[in-house]
Formats: sequence, C-alpha cells, structure tokens
Amino acid sequence: MKRRTFIVLSIIALIVGCFPAASIQAEESHPSQAVYYVSENGSDSNPGTKDKPFLTLEKARDAIRQLKQGAGLPDGGVTVYLRGGIYNRSGSFLLEEQDSGTAGKPVTYKAYPGESVRLSGGRQLQKGWFTPVTDPSVLNRIISTDARSKVLQADLKGHGITDYGVMSRHGYYKANDVSQTPPMELYIEGEGMTLARWPNKGTVQMGDIIDPGPTRKDPDLQTRGGTFKYTYERPALWTQADDIWLDGIFGYSWEWSYNKIASIDTQNKSITLAYGEMSGIFKNWYPDFHFAQNLLEEIDMPGEYYIDRSKGKLYFMPTAAFQAANPEITVSMLKTPLISTLNTSFVTFEDLILENGRDSGAVIIGGDSVRLVHCEIRNFTEGGVRINTQSRWLYNDFAKGTGVNHAIVSTHIHHVGGTGVILNGGDRLTLAPGNNVVENSHIHDFAYYHKAYNPAVILTGAGNRISHNEIHDAPHPGILIFGNDQVVEYNNIYDVCKTFSDLGAIYMNLGAAPQERGSVIRGNYFHNIGEGKAGVQGVYPDNFTMGMTIEKNIFYRMGNSAILNNGGAHIRTKNNLFIDAKVPYEYSDMYLGDGPEQQINKNYMQPWHALFEKYNNFAGMPHLTKYPELANFFTENRYYPDTNTFQNNVIYNPTKTRGPNLNENGAYDKLKLVQYANNWVTDRDPGFVNLAGGDLNLKANAEVFQQIPGFQTVPFSEMGIIGKAGPYLAPDVIPVKGVVLYEDAITLGIGKSYNLYSAVLPWNATNNKLQYTSSDPSVVKVDADGKLKGVNLGNAVITAVSADNPLLKDEVQVTVEVGDGIMDETTFENGRNSWPMDANRTIVETDGGNHMYKLLKGATTLNENDFSNYELTFKLKTPPAIPESATLYVFDRLNPGGSGGRIGYKKLADGTSSWILYNAAWGTVKQNTLATQDLLPDTVYNMKIIVKGHEISVYLDGKLKLKGTDPTANPSGKVGFYAGGFDYLLFDDIKFTVPTKEVAGLLLDKSSVNMVMNEQQQLQVQFDPSDAENHAVVWQSSHPEVASVDGNGTVTALGTGEAVVTVASVANPSASASARVVVSNILHFTDYDSGANGWPIDPNRSIVTVNGNKMYKILKGASALHPKLFTDYELTFKLKTPAEMPEAGTLYVYDRTASGNSGKIAYKKLADGTSQWILYSPTWTVLQTKNIAAADLQPDTEYNIRVLAEGSSIRVYVNGELRLDGIDSAHNPSVTVGFYVGGFSAMWFDDVKFTRIDRTAPVTTAAMNPALPDGSDGWYAHPVTIELKASDTDSGVTNTVYSVNGGADWLSYQGPLTISQDGRYALQYRSVDSAGNKGDIQTLSFKLDSSAPELSVAEPAARAYAGTETLTLSWTAADGMSGVADGKTSALLDGEAVEQGASVPLYTLDLGSHTFAVSASDGAGNTQERTVTFSTYADINSLKALVSLFREKSWIDNHGIANSLSTKLDHGQVEAFLHQVQAQSGKHIQAEAASYLLRDAHDILGRVGTQS
Repeated sequence: MKRRTFIVLSIIALIVGCFPAASIQAEESHPSQAVYYVSENGSDSNPGTKDKPFLTLEKARDAIRQLKQGAGLPDGGVTVYLRGGIYNRSGSFLLEEQDSGTAGKPVTYKAYPGESVRLSGGRQLQKGWFTPVTDPSVLNRIISTDARSKVLQADLKGHGITDYGVMSRHGYYKANDVSQTPPMELYIEGEGMTLARWPNKGTVQMGDIIDPGPTRKDPDLQTRGGTFKYTYERPALWTQADDIWLDGIFGYSWEWSYNKIASIDTQNKSITLAYGEMSGIFKNWYPDFHFAQNLLEEIDMPGEYYIDRSKGKLYFMPTAAFQAANPEITVSMLKTPLISTLNTSFVTFEDLILENGRDSGAVIIGGDSVRLVHCEIRNFTEGGVRINTQSRWLYNDFAKGTGVNHAIVSTHIHHVGGTGVILNGGDRLTLAPGNNVVENSHIHDFAYYHKAYNPAVILTGAGNRISHNEIHDAPHPGILIFGNDQVVEYNNIYDVCKTFSDLGAIYMNLGAAPQERGSVIRGNYFHNIGEGKAGVQGVYPDNFTMGMTIEKNIFYRMGNSAILNNGGAHIRTKNNLFIDAKVPYEYSDMYLGDGPEQQINKNYMQPWHALFEKYNNFAGMPHLTKYPELANFFTENRYYPDTNTFQNNVIYNPTKTRGPNLNENGAYDKLKLVQYANNWVTDRDPGFVNLAGGDLNLKANAEVFQQIPGFQTVPFSEMGIIGKAGPYLAPDVIPVKGVVLYEDAITLGIGKSYNLYSAVLPWNATNNKLQYTSSDPSVVKVDADGKLKGVNLGNAVITAVSADNPLLKDEVQVTVEVGDGIMDETTFENGRNSWPMDANRTIVETDGGNHMYKLLKGATTLNENDFSNYELTFKLKTPPAIPESATLYVFDRLNPGGSGGRIGYKKLADGTSSWILYNAAWGTVKQNTLATQDLLPDTVYNMKIIVKGHEISVYLDGKLKLKGTDPTANPSGKVGFYAGGFDYLLFDDIKFTVPTKEVAGLLLDKSSVNMVMNEQQQLQVQFDPSDAENHAVVWQSSHPEVASVDGNGTVTALGTGEAVVTVASVANPSASASARVVVSNILHFTDYDSGANGWPIDPNRSIVTVNGNKMYKILKGASALHPKLFTDYELTFKLKTPAEMPEAGTLYVYDRTASGNSGKIAYKKLADGTSQWILYSPTWTVLQTKNIAAADLQPDTEYNIRVLAEGSSIRVYVNGELRLDGIDSAHNPSVTVGFYVGGFSAMWFDDVKFTRIDRTAPVTTAAMNPALPDGSDGWYAHPVTIELKASDTDSGVTNTVYSVNGGADWLSYQGPLTISQDGRYALQYRSVDSAGNKGDIQTLSFKLDSSAPELSVAEPAARAYAGTETLTLSWTAADGMSGVADGKTSALLDGEAVEQGASVPLYTLDLGSHTFAVSASDGAGNTQERTVTFSTYADINSLKALVSLFREKSWIDNHGIANSLSTKLDHGQVEAFLHQVQAQSGKHIQAEAASYLLRDAHDILGRVGTQS
C-alpha cells in the first residue's frame, strides 16, 4: 500500500494548479449601472463596494430593494459581483417580485470576471477527522475482512453535524407521495461517493413471488409491501442492519422503485418490502432487477460510505483522491433549493457554480425573464432547475406557474439526482406560449436518485423550447414532452435509457389528451441509443399520442426503433436521415382494434367523448384553428388511424442489419396504415462529407438531392452546443493527471470474473477512459471496462493506460488458480445471469415451479462471457412434439464476427438422427449417425460438453455421443445455443466449469465387431479427455463362452452368438464403452444406416437416402475399397442402377486387391445394347466372358449380387442366376475388396456383406415332446410332437427335410411335427446350408400306442334275472399294438373280485340292481374298462322254483313240507307260506335256505301290498 499511496499523492500534486489563470480582468461598471460586491471575506455592515464588499447575497438583495424604493433602478440596471470563493449556504437565496428588474434595467448576479464563484449547500469536512475503525462491533459487521483495515470513520456528531436526513421512499408515480427531502450525501473533490451497496456492480433478481402486495389502487399502498423469495445468500449476513433499501424494478420496466426492506426471513429466504409497488410485485417480459443499499456490512470498494444516524458516525472506504494532503470533503446539508425566485422578473444569474444540495439548484416560479447563463449546476440530489413548478414535484402534477421567457442558457448541469430542467409555462387552454427555453447547455449524468421519468428536460405547458443542447448518460429518457407546441431542435442526444426499457430518448404519452399536440422535433442528432438493450427507442410517441412533426433529424446507430409510433395519428415524419437504425420507423399495432376489451374501447373512447363534451368540441377555442383535424376526431378511423405520414426520408444501413418484417420504405407497418412518399432506402452513401469520420453533413452534390426531389439539407453542424457551456473559467478540456488501480495483486479462479477498482485523476477529466491490456490473455482476459476473467492457470499483468495520455498508467499482478472450478452458472431461479432475454429468449415457469430458459424456433442465444477450455453441463427439455426435421446447435467459441465451431444434433425426416461436429466453415469434422431419433419429445436430458483446445466431446445422459477434433476452433469466444425446427427448447442449470483431467468417458475404436471362430481382435480404448491421468480400466464380456476378453482388450471368438464387450474406468466406473461382438461366418457387414463402417467417405463416395433407405453412392470414375483383408469369401450386396443409363458403362468388383493389383469381375454395358460379364486376372487377362444379348442391368433397378471367391474359383450370381464361374489362378491370397463405377453417373450399394466360405454341413437336432416315453415299457401313450432345429455357423441353413417311411419320401420341415397314429417309427432327418452342404441322415426311433385294449363282456347281460338263475361270468380283451398286459386284467361284481368263468347262483345276491365291471391294460399302459348293470327279482314262480331247487339240494329235507309250501304258493297264500317257512327254519329247512325264501316272500308281499 505504500507504493500505491505514493503514486496517488504524486498525481494529486500534479493536479494542483492545473487550471489556467484567468485572463479576464474586472470590468469597469457602466456609468449608469449600479454595482454591488459580495465576498466571503466581506461584511454585511460594509457598503458593498469593491473594497468593502458585502458578506451575503441577502445583503446585496436588500440593498437593491432599498435602491428601488429610493431613486429606483438606474438605466443600466444593477450588477452584483461575487468575488471568487465558496459561499456555503444554509438556506435558499430567495428573490421575490420586489427583487425584479425590468426589461431595460435588469438585475444580474454574477462572478467577478476572472474569479470562480461556488454557491454550496454543503459542509466541508477535514481529512483529519477520519480515523481507522477500531470498534470490534463495527468491524465485525463489515463482511470483507480486507476492507476492515481500510475503512475510516468520522465523528460527524462530535463536530456539530447532526442533520443527516432520512432515507425515504421514492420512485414511480405514487411512490413519491411519501418521499421526503433526500438525505445527506458525500463528495470527495466534487465526486459523489456511493452509499454502501450490494452487489457493488450489477444487480440481482427476485425469485418466486409469495405475495404481490398492494397496488396503487389499494388503500394500504403506503403501509404494506409484497414478499418475494430470493436465491442469493447475502441477506444472511445483514441481520444487524435495520434500514436497508432496495433500488430496482419489481414489476413493469418503467415502474422504478426505491423501497425499504420491512423484514428478511433468512430461514425461508424471503424479503418483505415496506411499501406496495404501483402494479404489485410480479415478473414481467423485461426482467426485474434490484440491488441493496445503506449497508455498513457492504463497505468494500473505494468510495463507499455509510452513515450511522443514531451515533452520528460516517464510515468511508477512501478513494485515490482522498489520499491528497488536503482533499475537499463535502457533505450536502441544504434541504431547500439553493436559489428560489417567486414572481421575479428580469434577473440573471451568470457565471456561477451551484453545488452540493439535497434539494434542487434553482426553482423559478412565475415572473418573466429569469435567466441562468454560463452557470454550472452540480451535485443536487433532487434535481437541477425547476421552472414554474415546485422543487419536489409529483408525476403529471405541475404547479400552475405563469412565468414566461425564462431561460437556461449555456449552462452545464450534471450529477443531479433528478431531472436536469423542468420547463413549464404557457397556457394549454389559450395556447399562449411560455417561451421558456433551455439552450446551448450541457446536461448529463442526471437522475441518479430519482431514476425513472426524470429526463434532462421535461417540457410541459405550451410553447416552450429546448435547442442546441448536449444530453447524455441517463438511466431513463432524455426528454419528456407534455402539452402543446413544444419545440425540440438542434440537440445532440445519446447514451440515454441505459438502465430501463420501454421508453425513448424523447418520450410522449398524450393519447388521453388528444388536444395536446403541435410539438416539433427538428434538426436533432440522435445516436448510440438502445444498442444492446431491448425496448429503448429514439423518438417514442406512445399510447395514441397525436399531432406532431418529426423532421430533419439524424438517427444514427439506433439499437431498436428510431421512431416508435404506438397507435398515434397525424404524426408527420419527413426529411430525416436514418443511418444504421435497426428499425427506422415502427407503427405499432399492439393497441389498435375495435374489440370491447381492446385498449381504445376499454380505456380511451369514453374519456375522449367526455373530454370533447367538456370543451364543447373545442368550439371557440384556438385548438380548432391551430389543429383543424380535431374537428374530425370522431369521424376519422380511431381504431385504425391512417393519418400518419412518412415521407422524404433516407434509410441507409452501411454496417448494421435492419430488422425483419420491414416494408420497402424501411418501416414496420403490418396493417399498412401509414402514408408513404418519396422515401429512399439505399445501400450506398447518400452523400455524407465523411460518415466514418463523424461528419454527417451532406455534400452540396449529395446523391440524396437527386433521389428525393425537394429534400432539404439536414444541418448536422448546427446540432448540439454552439460555443461554451458552463462558467467562463471552466476549462474546455480537463486533462488526465494520473491513473490508479487500487489493488496491488489479485487472485481469481479460472472462469471467475473480477471488476478492477480504478481511478482516473481528476475524476472529471474530459477523457477519463482507460485502456486495459493483459500481458497474457490466455491466462487472464480484461475487457474495456476493466472486468477480468480468469482463463487458464498462470500469472499475468493487467495494465490500465489513460486514453488521454498514454504515459499515464498503472498495473496489477493477477494470479489465476483453479478456485472452485465454476466459471459461470445459471439456474434461472434468480434471473437470466449471463444469458440474453427478449421475446425469443425468456425465462418460463415449468411444472413444480421450476424456471427454465426458453429458446424459440429460429432463435440464437450466446452467453455474455468468453470461454476457452470449458466443461458445459445443462438440462435440455424437448417440446411435446418434434417435427420431422429439427436441429439443435451448440455454438463453440464464436469470435466477434460470429465465426466458430458448432456441435449439431439433427433429427431427419426418415426418423434417423445425427450428432455432428462442424468446423468454422460448416464442414463436417465428425458425425455419429443413429438409426432412431436420440432426442424424444417431452423429455429432459442431461447434456455435457467438454472442450479442451481443439478437442470436443459430447455426452447425452452420461453416454458419449461424439468426440472429435476441430482444427479451426477459436482459442476463446462465445458459447450458446440455437433451436431450429423445434417449436422451442428449454434449458436449465447451465454450468461452465474448468475441465479436469479426470476420466469423463471412454471410446472404443470399434462399436461392433464381426468375428469368426477362433479369431482374435484387439480393441483399442481412448480416454476422454485425452489428457485424463488415470488409465486403469476393467474389461468384461457379457457372454465369455461366445467371446472372451483379456485385460488388454484382446477379444477371442470361442462360440457362435453375440456378446457385448465392455470396458469401464476404474477411476470413474460410470465412464464406459462397449462393442457388440458377433461370432459367425460374417466377416463384415455394412447397411449404412449407422455409418460407413470403414468404407471411405468423401464427395465422390457418400451415404445418401434413397426412398427412405441409406445407401452408399459411388460417383462416376470413383472407386471404393474396404480396408479389411479378405481371403476366401462370399460377397453379397444390393446394387441400384441410375435412372438413366449411358451407352457404355462399366462396374468392377475388385477381388483381393494388393498394391493396386487385383482380379476383377466386370459388368460392361456396350453401345450396341448388349452386355457382358467378364472375369479378369490381376494382369487384365480375360479369364471368362458371359455375353448377354441385352443390358443385364436395367435403369433404376435394384439387384442382388453374389460373388463367391474360393481360392482360385470365382462365381458370380445376379438375382440368384449364375453369370460367371471361372478360375483365377493368379489371385492375391488375402487383401482388400471393393468397387469401381465407370461410365454410369453413379451406382448405389447397400447391405454389403462378406461371409466366410462355408465348408461345414449344418447340424440338425430333434427334440420330442414329451421328451421321454409317457407309457410303459418304452411306449408313448399320447401323441408325440417332434421339433427339428438346424444350425449352421457359416452360410446358414436353407432347408431341413424328414422322412417317416425309410427315406422313400422326404418332406420339407415347416414346423413341429405331431405323430398321433399308433405304430413303431424310425423318423429320418437332415439339413442343407446355403453353400449346399448336407448334413448326415439321422434317425429318431420311437413307438406309439395311444389306444386302449378292446374289451367286451359276454355274461352277465344288462337285464333282469330271476333268483333261481345262475350266471357264468365271461369277457374277452385284445390289443393289436402293445398287447394286453399280463396280470393287468381284473373283474368286480358289486365291488368284489371275481374270476373269468365263475358261476354265481343269483339267489345268493340281494334282490335289485348289481354291477359287473371289467378292466384290462395294454403293454403301453393304456387301460380299457367295461361295466354291465343287471338286476335280480322274485315272484310266485321264482319262489316255487326256489322251493324245488332247495328240495333237490336237500336244504328242505321233508317232501311233504316242500309240497305244502308249493301248494300255498299256487293258491297265492304267501303269508301262510311265510309262517310255515318261519316255523320250519332250522328244522326241516336249513336256516340259509329259509333266509332266501323269507326274503323273496317278503318282497312279493311288499309289492302286492303296494299294488293293493
């Protein structure tokens, strides 16, 4: 810091005495003129003479009053000379009507010639009052630890300064209703310091809106504010601050606001404001922004200060100017206008400096001809000069001051907090002009406190003028116009509307008062307005403003619309020059239309009728005379006005492109409502003296005078200030005396930015521009504003050189480290950050409240920063529908001219897609073509792009899609996106980081490999990035039995089939790559759907789409060889011929080429209409010729070609028909194969396949279902299904056949066979392959018996038997296939086993039904069953027979008893029969026999009883 202090003190020493001594001597007074003198060393008891001057202005004023009351004003008037010095004012210098002069006897207050006079509303502080801060409670609040040792404090209260003012609400419209006089401000050497703020430069944005709060229509507007979320972290450090204010936009872009923070919820990250916003808090099409102010915590840059009002302490971070031995340190104190005149006339203030007040410099109300001439007005917080209005005015509410002929002439007004001059006066009802003027003055750097709608000049009332002024550097407009017949002419206006949007350098909003018209904007020079900022116009008559003239102006380098007429009428635009204007003239139709909810009917038509009714259609008023079109106001088309004219204008754009949708007159006029005549839109210089040199005067012989007859010259030389503006002693040029960079050394991370803090001494040097350079831009870059950007690791020196004096410079050492690695990050939750926003590029809310960046179709967006090496990650969301063709570009490091590389994704109409790397000339560096679209609709993808020098890699969801090298890549430049075809694309979480040497991805040299058995191939792995340090990988095969892989990536084919070989990084397992390995007889295959697969690509050999299919096109005279080596092979491919065939043409298939020498298979179309197939040896010896009477290949036809090269044997087939079969004994053993096209315009090839010559027969297997016999003894008991499977590792199976009759008949196998007929079988089968190899006959033997044995029952029969009968059981079983199985036959009678031939006396069975069942099985296990149901019964006859039977068996041993029983039955005496049997049972009748007899008798009796 000692070096820095010494430099600053040396510079300040040079500044002292830099202004030239005055050469003007004190004038002698006019003999008839009264003269008084005032001096800061005078006394009000003095007579006011030169030797004994007054002390105060008030004493001089009172002396003039006495003079007037006595002898009166002398003929020459009165002059009050103020001797040089600073006059500190504690109150306004007030002049009233009694203090007036007359037209011939004016009163003048002026500086004594040759002396500088300053009227100051400030209080000077002493440097010695400032001491380091030692209070820990204060130091700990300051966030920057570096700043804590630099911040100084001054005890204002201890030095008697106790009025610091208060921070108060102010802003747009009703925000000013509760504003108070601005607070104290601090100045060092006249330069305003910065109330401590965050961020130091730039702004931040709101997050989600929680509560929009009240609006201007609500009664609690001034007592309650809205609440919004914030996404930054800083407020967590402000917990001790209690008077924080936000400065910014919280809704519409014109509703600027200075609003207090009522509370901060750091837990939920929300801020509640103390006051409502005019339209509530909301997000608008122009982005919101704000910064925080009045924070002790945020003092961290030179010039920042904070006032602790409770303790009366001023805290300040010193500037370079403060380092002087005795710097001028001032705080503003005066709370009223420094000069006030009320109904005062003919008074002039001349050659005075007015400065350092909290209110305004001067307020002039009423009276006549009060003039400020050659004055300087600076450092007033409220504003500069107010004519016919109070100091603190409300929007659209001006005092009805009647003053006329007041003038601000040749005056310098700058660094005022509000409007430079309010120029009110004249009568809007009588149209009597005010004739108040601002002329030949320089007004700049205004509206720093009241930022919105505070221009250099407000014109209001009627008949006032501003002319020959220079107006520049302001946040909002240059001029506002209200009222009638105002004139704005010959002004130089530039660099206005630098902060806000939707306004113009000159703005009018008079549609609600259509009688306010007649203003003229003439001969002005508008330039460098709205460049790089949307919504900023040149002349902007808004909201149906009517009746004005815009003529003879120059509009140069206008970033938007030079003139924007928003729905107005009777606006005459003529004889203007539009040079490099984006839109020369725009007639906006946004509010036009006659719908009930459109602006005119909704908000204007009824008030218009009320207005005209109020003034009786302006009958008897001067308006109808001056503006006769008012008489037709309601008969004109108010909804679509057609009374605007655009005539005799020149439009010339030598360096900037005009906007889209402009008509032949250079205007945007979609509804064609403007009347045009004689406009010249030219691409050549219309005749300027020296446009490039800045002289925009037209030559006397300029072409424009011939192109537009009657065109009037535009007086460029008369535009702006003529002569001197400001005090006479003010230097015309203030030279630079020193340059200071505040830091000695800076450390920043790669990709990080840092704003240098610099000072030019003195601060108000005429040319205070600095030119920054970096000793090594590859390490750190610096822009024109001193913003550093870390690029790569290393050190560099940044030098700041004065543009005014290159000998004056300073430097700082910069070290760039990795830091956190984040170069730029945008989540879009807190605004756009470094991404542009406009109608085509917006932030939108998606599902779940997330915000994303929306890029419309055809739009491009570039990040504001430059990048060199970077890793870019972002989320990409596709729209719900994707068109047939769509494109996404990622621009890589575009230079200022827009040239650079591009990474493209293309979705094509055929459903395929490609990732493409383009160089700066749009040449394809690398292309990865995919068979399907890689980006699907309504899907979110994670993208990553790694850029290191010329090396570029692209990842989609972690998969490496593209890696290539662009040798034309710029070392650094802009990065961004383009949406083509897509209706829109959404982006989020866009992050640029420093690329590392960690493994991000892997690439294999092959994505697919065709191998044959026992072949080995080496896979090569490539690391991304290429300088990745850890090369450890792991290899793996999905099917090692098919293809194994070792630790070095060597793949061995072990079995037919497919396997995926994967290699993964040990350091980053997610980084992997894989190759599909197919083990078969296919040596190579290319279908061109996913690339050329080794076939050469160039303009003569390319992949094209034919009828939706990708094919390989070889142009006439070109050849193509595949690099793979082949020995014996079978080549098949599709060949498509051109639509038109030449008279003579040739196609060659090169067979095994080595050193340009090969055998050749040729097709020749001859001029006589015949054709030939020819086999050539490598020495062009004809080995075989096949002559064909016609052209074998017809136009526009697709053929299947087959070539078999087996050793020296060559065979050629066309669509399966043999064309050549020859021997080439001189063939090369193992080399490349390819094609040549001669004579034909082109040939197309597809499905090119090389297969190994097949010498192995196919293998056929048979599978049975069921697999094993399901019957007994090796028999199948159910139908059998047999499936034959054939495999062939080489040429493939063409047919499988089978025979079931010993080979007598062979049938082609079409699918599984089902055998259901019983028999003994020997199924024979075999297969044949494409090469004709036949497999051995195999036999499958099996036996089938699915039928059960035949079974029949002879006895019993299915009938009723008498109990006296006897059954002989009898059945038969037979099986003709497997035979009846021994021991597998059984019989059951009523469930009891019985044998074949058994006799069964039926009386032994119960009376009733009986079942006889027989079961028999065959050798295969099939079982048959038969069942017979029969019955037994009893009646008188059977019972008699049974008695006889039992007598014969001696079971009845007494003949007489037997006869007696029979007799009873003959007589039907069954009951008696029963009794007798019962009596003899066990005696003469055996008990068993008696039971049978009793059973039958009871049955008979039972049936008889039932019948009776």
